Amino acid sequence: MVSRVLLVRGGRLSENSGLGRAHQAIESLLEKALVPDWTKVATLEYDPVHGLLSRAVKRWFTHPRKVQLASGNTPADLIHITDQEQAHLVPHNSPVPVVVTVHDLFHIRPRKILGGDIIVPVGEQNPGAFRRRDLKMLKKGLERADMLICISESTLLDVRQMFPGKRTALVRHQIDTEYWSPLSNPKPREILGDYDIDSKMLVVTLGSDEERKRLEFAKHVISSLPEEVSADINVIHIGSEAKLNDDQLLAALQSAEVLLFPSASEGFGYPPAEAMAAGCPVLASDLPAHNEIIPEKCLLPPASIQDWTDEIVRIHSEWRASGGVPRHPSEELMGHVQALLSPESQGNSLAQAYNDAISNSQY
Repeated sequence: MVSRVLLVRGGRLSENSGLGRAHQAIESLLEKALVPDWTKVATLEYDPVHGLLSRAVKRWFTHPRKVQLASGNTPADLIHITDQEQAHLVPHNSPVPVVVTVHDLFHIRPRKILGGDIIVPVGEQNPGAFRRRDLKMLKKGLERADMLICISESTLLDVRQMFPGKRTALVRHQIDTEYWSPLSNPKPREILGDYDIDSKMLVVTLGSDEERKRLEFAKHVISSLPEEVSADINVIHIGSEAKLNDDQLLAALQSAEVLLFPSASEGFGYPPAEAMAAGCPVLASDLPAHNEIIPEKCLLPPASIQDWTDEIVRIHSEWRASGGVPRHPSEELMGHVQALLSPESQGNSLAQAYNDAISNSQY
């Protein structure tokens, strides 16, 4: 027997955003019948709204009322709110079980953590009055939910500490390995244009300039390289300084000799997973979330400049020994992502979470 789920989110987000991409992945799994014995009834969402007052009305009043009414009339067996930033939408006294995917609790549970060499603020440390009201509503919504689906073991631990006794499930994100693959979807390095110097070894970072991403650490590592190495590499800071389109991002990850990812804290960490799917070697901080999905050989002490520079020097030496020709895609890393983060793997985990939610509900 096939069960039915109603997907819910707020404003329609671009697939270029992490939350938008994660939601679309769930839509795709259900549409492709990759969530065994589950199908989608509909998705409740709305087009982006402009203007502070209009956004507040839509977010806090109009859309929650729509979701509340739908919960009493839906033919679905389950309601799935696909990210914690919409947890205020969890209906009161819903006649069907409600699950919420929690990507992270950074804003709901702001804190300061040791991020290798610095103390890093995680989440909004001093939110304004409107955001404080919003965060209070999100927390209450998470408390009303029947189950919280967590995208990493790190997030799962966070959730269990903040909501003890709440039913939880681990459902990691998926990576579209066919899309990122340099074999099935190759993109030429030439499309990087002025961002690239094709005679030099390409190194990339990927992420915003948020303090927890530790971009300054990556820059410190680069500046600490021996002169003969630093003069021979080209670094593109994607997302923080360089704004690449989708094809250029693909080309960068398929062509780079290494992705540097020293981030101190991630809910999941798409960049290193996508880089590995593109066959690109990764150097990442040996910290929670990363060490769930990144092979041990790719993890480095988060504060050791020497360890990071040594690895880049080694990679550069191999690149020079090959005559500076493009590296071969790492089949080992591509296979690692395929085994751990395939759509089929996420679909099976999601079905298990859904089944658990409805079998243990009191409805």
